[in-house]
Amino acid sequence: MAKWLNTTTTLALCAACVMTACGDGEKSTLMAPDQEAAAQLPPEAVQVAGLLVASFQTAFIASLIADTTSVPGVSGSVEIMGNDWVLQDFSPDGTIVLNGALLVGKEQFPMIPVSGTIEVTGAQESTIMLDMVVRVDGTELSTTGKLTIDGVEFDIAALVTAAAAIAAAAEVG
Repeated sequence: MAKWLNTTTTLALCAACVMTACGDGEKSTLMAPDQEAAAQLPPEAVQVAGLLVASFQTAFIASLIADTTSVPGVSGSVEIMGNDWVLQDFSPDGTIVLNGALLVGKEQFPMIPVSGTIEVTGAQESTIMLDMVVRVDGTELSTTGKLTIDGVEFDIAALVTAAAAIAAAAEVG
């Protein structure tokens, strides 16, 4: 089961990166993010949003398969107990550590509301409040709503788009 989950997650992340990075089938050129929009978003917020989405992709799939489970990170874990997710010293990348609790309305699949507060420590330090909806379409996730970092509110979709564009550009170059 773990092998299937890892394979599915990897395929979903690759598909998201490819769809973000590529233009239409005829041109097949790399698309750059809108420079003006990207310049207005703090790099720290974009980085944290990218890590959250990558981490939550695995956790969402795991939570839909089993009502109670644990998703390990490089260190720590996300403990999933029904709609309650507890991040315990969870580090998806080894540099940022996440602690907190989320309420995830997975019974409302495919439109899953997510709310809660996460404390970020390590390479960055901040408090993140989430109030968003995650839409699951096959193996793809899309988000709407807001992410508040240290009292500053951001459109989660804009942060995720910027993070995906940066990840795609890093893979290419």
